[in-house]
Amino acid sequence: MELALLFALSGVFMGWSVGTNDAANAFGTAVGTRVVSYRTATILCAVFAVLGAALSGRNVIDKLGSYAENNAVDTGAAAFIVMLAAACVVTLMTFLKFPVSTSQSLVGCIIGWGLSQGMSDWSKTGSFFSAWIISPIATMFISLALCKAVDRWAAKKIKGLAAYDMFIKAGFIVSGMFAAYSMGANNAANATGIYLHVGVFDGLADTLNGLLPFRVTVPLLAALIGGLSIALGVLTFSKRVMLTVGEGITKLSPLNGFLVVLSCSIVVYIFSLLGYTISTSQAVVGAVMGAGFSKGHRGMDFKVLGRIFVAWFGTPTIAGALCYGIGMLFFRG
Repeated sequence: MELALLFALSGVFMGWSVGTNDAANAFGTAVGTRVVSYRTATILCAVFAVLGAALSGRNVIDKLGSYAENNAVDTGAAAFIVMLAAACVVTLMTFLKFPVSTSQSLVGCIIGWGLSQGMSDWSKTGSFFSAWIISPIATMFISLALCKAVDRWAAKKIKGLAAYDMFIKAGFIVSGMFAAYSMGANNAANATGIYLHVGVFDGLADTLNGLLPFRVTVPLLAALIGGLSIALGVLTFSKRVMLTVGEGITKLSPLNGFLVVLSCSIVVYIFSLLGYTISTSQAVVGAVMGAGFSKGHRGMDFKVLGRIFVAWFGTPTIAGALCYGIGMLFFRG
């Protein structure tokens, strides 16, 4: 079991990387618009990410685990290498302040590993790529529609409320908790999904079942470890990307910032129910773009957007090449 726990450390590292990068998707706009403090945002994000992973993370974990197994990630050692490579790429991008896709990093590594071992399953790859394309477009249009509708019919009434500041803060907190829950449900798989079919958590689950008065299944244990790892990342190193998303792309009003988070939450939760791991970073950037376009793209910083798009395409490419190189050099036949 000691070796299995060692293998699982790369998954914890990946979960930490998810938390450092993706906390911005839940509370970046709230912090950027100064409605919610960074401290409050991180605590709420951590708690609800764990809840989302534990209660709604099973579908994505199952699908990603099967996909990894079909691409030769069928041992604890292979899972360790793939997760470590993916986490290193995400951490590098986080240090550079890019809100990148942990999903793309991991799937890129899975593809790279499969190619290095001569065992690639392309039948499901297209569905992952399609989800990555559809999700930011969907959030952009939902955000655009919501911002347009609210600006036209409700903005003046809302801003005229005596309790306007309290209304906005409550909206940010509720939508942020929903976004964090959706993030945990969708992204716990990025931390532990590929361990599901290689027996890494079996021994730990048996040990816990001998100590606890209730039964812990392996998928639940994987979800909890993934969620707690994400929470750790949120609490320790999430500020850099949170400020990039909240302030760097376009200046948002508090009302539009709340609608951005709501749009992102809806899309991420839907894809979680469908079992697809998507980029919550891409989803929230799409939503921020929609809010910017609702104002006629005034104030949009296209240089920042350009850097983000480069990172989106570069992440799976770099991750896949890294894992392919490791597999070919050290683990080929």
